[in-house]
Amino acid sequence: MDKIGKMFAFVDNVLIILAKALLLIMVIIISLNVFMRYVLNSGIRWAEEISLVLVVWFTFIALAHGVKAKLHINMNLLPSKIAQKLDPLLKKISDIIILFVGYIMVYYGIKLVNVTSRSILPASNLPASVIYFPLILSGILIILNCLIEILSFSKSLGGHD
Repeated sequence: MDKIGKMFAFVDNVLIILAKALLLIMVIIISLNVFMRYVLNSGIRWAEEISLVLVVWFTFIALAHGVKAKLHINMNLLPSKIAQKLDPLLKKISDIIILFVGYIMVYYGIKLVNVTSRSILPASNLPASVIYFPLILSGILIILNCLIEILSFSKSLGGHD
């Protein structure tokens, strides 16, 4: 189990570093484009399109990390006395629902990638599927994180309570 825990921690750290790098690159591209447009009266033709791709990738990587770190919105609808008794069951139900959302993301992400793989983004000449691929990646990571929680591996993997 320790090797699996280290592997998941490594993947999570790599994704966080990737998300930070994508955000930094996006800020640099947008700043450079604003400077060129307003100071030099000439913009970068592909800047907005690439910035859109980067923000989509950043968002879905952050979403997967947010599920792992339990940053999603929770509502306490039951009284605290009842919730304490049912808390482990309610957490498992919540994880199963989030797992299902991850499955939907993967399923429809694959469909979107297949449909858009023949289209080309006009400014960058990248395949349009590059925008939808992070949906699949994020869905897979969400499924894996939820399976770890559901199967109660999270304590042995250093996860959240």
